[in-house]
Amino acid sequence: MSQSMPPPLFRLLVLCLVLGMGLGGCVRSTEGSFSESADKAKAEQAYVRLGLAYLQEEQYDRARQHLNRALEINRKSAEALAGLGLLNQVQGEMEVAEERFLESIAADGDYTRGRSYYGAFLYGEQRYEEALEQFEIAAQDREYDGRPGVFIKLGRTAQALGRHDRAAEAYLRALRLDRGNQRALEGALVNLVEAGRFEEAAPLYERLRMSIRATEAVDHSPATLWAGIRIADYYDDQDRVSSLALLLRKRYPDSLEYQQYKAMKAND
Repeated sequence: MSQSMPPPLFRLLVLCLVLGMGLGGCVRSTEGSFSESADKAKAEQAYVRLGLAYLQEEQYDRARQHLNRALEINRKSAEALAGLGLLNQVQGEMEVAEERFLESIAADGDYTRGRSYYGAFLYGEQRYEEALEQFEIAAQDREYDGRPGVFIKLGRTAQALGRHDRAAEAYLRALRLDRGNQRALEGALVNLVEAGRFEEAAPLYERLRMSIRATEAVDHSPATLWAGIRIADYYDDQDRVSSLALLLRKRYPDSLEYQQYKAMKAND
């Protein structure tokens, strides 16, 4: 790729490849419309994909144009409606965004990606009970390629509701589907500890510790250090408690977790 190509255009073309369209398909879709003889279903999908590509590039007018073109082909396109919901959401039109997400689900209740979008929207609005319901439904789709991510969102939502057992189970499901997922590992570890399931949490902490040793890309967060401290305290390993507490104080002195550690020591 020539270095003279503007970065935004380059990213758009790369995204088109990721979406499975190919560069030629993107260029033709951008510069001209599909002929009447083209397959309508394929045209609809291509317009949706290009609309989402423009949305990612923050070219909102073009995103709307292409998503609306998909709706001209199929006014009940769940994918296009969900895409418009995302567009309205990023532009701060929350009521309209919710209408679009609900229209998408009504058009196709089996469109799991759209349901996941709606769940994320509800989570962002702090409507956690409703979000949890959407993620629970989405997680049942065994063929959805983004299923590990759905379980992570489910776990995060259950955690926000203080349902740590449910959150731990969701994160563990994500971890079984994607063994290398560090967010799932951390979420499972933290919520198992919060649920008082220390014996189940201990192997996950050791797994995280080995990952940290193996690669610089993985490191402790305040939450994992605090989880490690509580596991060590459960097993009465005070040397490890002290070493992890020192690390927590040095790295994250202003964190909630460090304040919780100080409260624990004060109570002792």
